[in-house]
Amino acid sequence: MKKSIFLFIILACTVSMQAYDFKVANADGCEIAYNINSDGATVSVTYTDIGDQTNYADFQCDTMRIPESVVYGNKQYVVAGLGNRCFRFLNPDIKVLVLPATIDTIPFFVINNGEYFAEGGALHGTGLHSIIMAENCPKYVTEDGILYSKDKKVLLAYPAGNPKDSVVLEEGIIMLGYGSMAYAKNIRYLELPLTLKELGDEALEEVNALTHLVIKDSVERIGDWAFACRQLAHLTIGSGVQDVGMNFIVSPLIFGRKEFDIHIYSRAVTPPAIYNWTDQYPFISELPRERTYLYVPAKSINAYRQATGWNQLPNILPIEPPVVSGLDNVQVSWVQNFSATGYVWTLYLDEEHTQRYMTLTFDANGHLTNIDMAGNHAPARMPALYEGEEEPTHFAEYYSFTITGLSANTTYYFTRQSMNGTDVIDEEMGSFETLSGEPEGLKDNVQSDKGQCVKMLRDGQVFIERGEKTYSPSGQELK
Repeated sequence: MKKSIFLFIILACTVSMQAYDFKVANADGCEIAYNINSDGATVSVTYTDIGDQTNYADFQCDTMRIPESVVYGNKQYVVAGLGNRCFRFLNPDIKVLVLPATIDTIPFFVINNGEYFAEGGALHGTGLHSIIMAENCPKYVTEDGILYSKDKKVLLAYPAGNPKDSVVLEEGIIMLGYGSMAYAKNIRYLELPLTLKELGDEALEEVNALTHLVIKDSVERIGDWAFACRQLAHLTIGSGVQDVGMNFIVSPLIFGRKEFDIHIYSRAVTPPAIYNWTDQYPFISELPRERTYLYVPAKSINAYRQATGWNQLPNILPIEPPVVSGLDNVQVSWVQNFSATGYVWTLYLDEEHTQRYMTLTFDANGHLTNIDMAGNHAPARMPALYEGEEEPTHFAEYYSFTITGLSANTTYYFTRQSMNGTDVIDEEMGSFETLSGEPEGLKDNVQSDKGQCVKMLRDGQVFIERGEKTYSPSGQELK
């Protein structure tokens, strides 16, 4: 038995020393390794050495060009494919990879941007900034240095060394391929398109500068180890996700369990099915998770607490932001719906919603577009509040707006509707009560006689007038 194991080890080492059939130098003097395909007429680019942690490491140019054909042994071969992970560890000096139109086979993860090694905690990746595919290639295309399928529906490879820290993927992409954006070391902000349906296995693995990620409502499937990102602290899952792969919850638990709080927001009413990860990795049950918080629709909390995988998280809370009321004001917030073209907030004075008080209309970006005070229409000129910024540069997980000019010690009832055109695609109802007391300014100037005060709406702002004096909703006299 021991002899058999010894022979196997020798054989394995022999295979690992050479992974190719031959090498031929390209026009820049880089020796590229090839394997002859089964048709005997074409070749695929492959490793130089399997056992090493380097691949084409000695090549000193900043551009690596793959030719359309090569000659070896008096025979010409068409370069028709790229072998799996064939550019696993390029010399970091190589910034540009140029591919010929003859390429018709590119497996997922072909341009693996690096691997993580525990030794020294270092990432041994590539410095690749850009991939350029010949324009007449029938199967693949590149744009801004990113490799796609010809119809641009599948993103195949995003170079790890791309210097952009803020990336907005264009609409039309329906899938991030296997390992397609793995090890992209500079991405701090990533916005996924509304057309996206699937995150392939390991699609965002080790995108370690990323701290926030929103999986939009269009996504239906999240693959295995899709985002083992070490700094990911805020993850939002859209309402359309139906199933998620292995290590979906495990990744943030492993990488962040002792360093920071992890917040996972799931907008899915029905808990997405999770791969039964505790069977394959029993140690996962031992992971501390007291700093991981899961936010789900309030009506679905019990379902998540009973669902496989999700029930491993002890902190399951409602995703709906609280309504915070003051003396004569209220801050209303809501979860962004990525399918919405706008939102409508309506306040009522009664629980039956027969006495409408105010209707606020917002656009898809959470900006106030209209105020309707019990039928008196007026244009709005102020934006919705967004984390202290008037103009958000990116999407928000929540939108928030403060309504002033309300009556103290009064119960109001509200509905919040997400609209797609004229269709209501989701709705929330609730109530709040303003605090007791009166604004000091009104008490001093109006002897608490609210009947003599007139509430006015001017240029989208609420004011209170009495006689010839004008006050803010808080009671401060305005000059």
